[in-house]
Amino acid sequence: MPLFRRENEDREPSTPYYRQAAGAPPAPGARERPATRIAEGTHLRGEITGATELVVDGEVEGEIRLDARAVVGTTGVVRGRVTARSVLVAGKVEGDVRGSELVEVGASGNIQGDISAPRVTIAEGAFFKGKVEMGGGDARRPEASRGETQGGPGGEAPGGPPEGGAG
Repeated sequence: MPLFRRENEDREPSTPYYRQAAGAPPAPGARERPATRIAEGTHLRGEITGATELVVDGEVEGEIRLDARAVVGTTGVVRGRVTARSVLVAGKVEGDVRGSELVEVGASGNIQGDISAPRVTIAEGAFFKGKVEMGGGDARRPEASRGETQGGPGGEAPGGPPEGGAG
């Protein structure tokens, strides 16, 4: 058995999600919980929600909302919004992609939609048509990144202290 495991580990793809989408062992320190997989040749229509990692190698029409990682493998196609802790795209997504921690688009990735996450990486060779919004801390609260808060430091309005303030 170690021979097979080593063979998978020796194939060093250019980015980590190719290893994950190809079924390679998880990275050290990764959760041991098994991922939900939508196999190549499978077409699913509807909404997918949950707290378990999802790997899409088939087709999904509908929204994906996870409290875990979402991986769109090289043969995967998603037509709908993808929202997850981290989103790794090696296939095709037609819709907005939001990651509360990270969005990665690999060289074979294709996204037609907007990306929103605190950290975004787009590999050379990837196709992307949309806009990227990188927020500082909390991509799960889009209103915080638009300045729609109850008040800034010291109870000030989002734009800062009023003109003609103390001085």
